[in-house]
Amino acid sequence: MNLTLSLAVNGGTGTGKKRKVRDGVVDDVGDGGDRGRVVRLLQARERMVVRLESDDQRVAPDAAAAGGLRLMQLLLSSVAAGEAGDVRAATAALHEVYRRASFRGGDPALRVAAYFADALAPGLRLRSPATAASPRPTPWEQFLAYTMFYQASPLYQFAHFTANQAIVEAFEAGGRRSLHIVDFDVSYGFQWPSLIQSLSDAAAAADAASTSGSHDGDCKEPVSLRITGLGTSADELRQTKARLTRFASGCPNVRFEFEGIVTSGPSSGRHERIKNDDDDATVVVNLAFPASQSSRASAREACSALARIRSLNPSLVFLVERGGAGNGTPRGRSSLVPPFTASLRYFAAVFDSLHESLPADSAERLAIERNYLGTEIRNAVASLDRSHGGDGHTAAEPCSSASWKEMMESAGFEAVALSSRTVSQAKLLLKMKSGCGGGGGFRVVEGGGGRAMSLGWRDSALITTTAWRRRRRRSIGKISS
Repeated sequence: MNLTLSLAVNGGTGTGKKRKVRDGVVDDVGDGGDRGRVVRLLQARERMVVRLESDDQRVAPDAAAAGGLRLMQLLLSSVAAGEAGDVRAATAALHEVYRRASFRGGDPALRVAAYFADALAPGLRLRSPATAASPRPTPWEQFLAYTMFYQASPLYQFAHFTANQAIVEAFEAGGRRSLHIVDFDVSYGFQWPSLIQSLSDAAAAADAASTSGSHDGDCKEPVSLRITGLGTSADELRQTKARLTRFASGCPNVRFEFEGIVTSGPSSGRHERIKNDDDDATVVVNLAFPASQSSRASAREACSALARIRSLNPSLVFLVERGGAGNGTPRGRSSLVPPFTASLRYFAAVFDSLHESLPADSAERLAIERNYLGTEIRNAVASLDRSHGGDGHTAAEPCSSASWKEMMESAGFEAVALSSRTVSQAKLLLKMKSGCGGGGGFRVVEGGGGRAMSLGWRDSALITTTAWRRRRRRSIGKISS
């Protein structure tokens, strides 16, 4: 049974009936069948794009909140109708979203709803309103938008600085001079310059202390840092390598090496073994924003990732998840609605937080939403749609219906407490961002007995970080006793 919006639309079965407005959802009106519905959907989106936004700026807070809630309900109605095979109702709900939403509205809920509507539209397997009316951003536009988002929001900085602090502590505890990081989604590599600088400064301080008072003036060998970065674009990996290599060249106390592995496409190295030929290196795995376990496709990816992680025998695995940690899909549940709801809530909170950081009429904010967050939403919905397009029996997969916490524990890892320095650094980051207008609504939330730390926005957890190591024998004894 197909549980996605990617349902083949029956041709020539229009009933020609007049439909009424029921509970705010406009049903199909007039004849024309499926073609007519799509034409009207395109027209509704076009009206949304060209509509003047002056009224949106003056919407009262209570009215805006009610309108945002209604838009969320309509989006969920569209998804649920698609699962039930009712394309007419799915299209009608989407039509109503376009009637109410806005890419440039003063309320962030209007904007996030507009992007989700565009992400859902291609699932009707007809001409996409998004494709028809707005071109996809170029790779350069996406990079610029990501850079602006990185600077405007503490979200990625929180994840990166927290991870780097834990990595430095694991490296120092190992007492070695070589560090190998395996990053399962290196992206643009923005996480690593601060780590390279920290390692260089620490090595310089240690060498100065060890040679103080001596007359030979000899210094130790520089720290060796190797990053194996996985990504989906060969060009992007090459640019990331060049960017990081150029930065590392200014840090003489670090000997840097980068290897990129493409994980999709004709040049994929998905099955290539990650090289780990330095027995003296401290191995750390960076697992940021892995796929959720709501589908068979992502379950297979998770199983593959865990197998590769185990083979590396890492000293530390640092995990960054969207939302709260430990949120798995209920066993036996194959509906698209729960993961879609989680994704909708996450991006709604991100849009809301960005709205507080940048003015409503900010060209920078518009570029971030259009060229980066909009793309992220489209990719997230497409991923859910593809992975729920089969027979729906996700519970039969080895890693499905499990949270990353459960999978890490099953794979022989245990969560470790984050250091007080890691927590204080995260709080300092938010304090600094608050001082420049970007962190007022953010907060650090500790949980799991000190083994988890979340970046909260108002009453939502945007991301949660945890650190893992191989389970020790004494821990196994405690569990079995």
